[in-house]
Amino acid sequence: MKHRKTLLAVLAAALFAAALAWAVFSVPEVPALNDSTRTLRYEGNTLSLEKDGRTVWQLTAESIEADADGKAAEARNIEGVFHEEGGRELKLTAPHAHYDLTSKDLTIDGSVRIETSDGIHLKSREVIWSSEKETLSAVGDALLTQEEEKLRVSAERIESSDGFVKFTASGKEGKKARIEKGSGAN
Repeated sequence: MKHRKTLLAVLAAALFAAALAWAVFSVPEVPALNDSTRTLRYEGNTLSLEKDGRTVWQLTAESIEADADGKAAEARNIEGVFHEEGGRELKLTAPHAHYDLTSKDLTIDGSVRIETSDGIHLKSREVIWSSEKETLSAVGDALLTQEEEKLRVSAERIESSDGFVKFTASGKEGKKARIEKGSGAN
């Protein structure tokens, strides 16, 4: 009987050791994180920037993908509004935008179209909002028109700090910016 108890104790210890070894060695590997698992995706959401209690701009997008580390966001098929002091608005549409959450800079690209509440129309390849300088820059084949003033500006870059009421226009690689005002501007 004594041998039987010893044998059962040894058998129980062996079963316990086998179960413990199985539990330790059968733990699945933790999957490696890659870029696709570190991206948060939102459908039909809005990005915005507020400063001193005032909304500076807001973008509504068909989809937004943000890095899980909170440093950047990409938006697709966007409609946006830049709010100027005094109630003036710039409405824009574009297929893509990139927002740097660290610098608060916004790059809108892919054939951007802007229309202001006071009749300015602007087209360019991209528009860049510099949060530090608080400027909007239309970059790449920029064309600004305003019917009422019969104004037409074509340039590589048109930059403004007041929603294109006042602006600077510059060319690229020896090409000059062109500003026409009056009857020849249409």
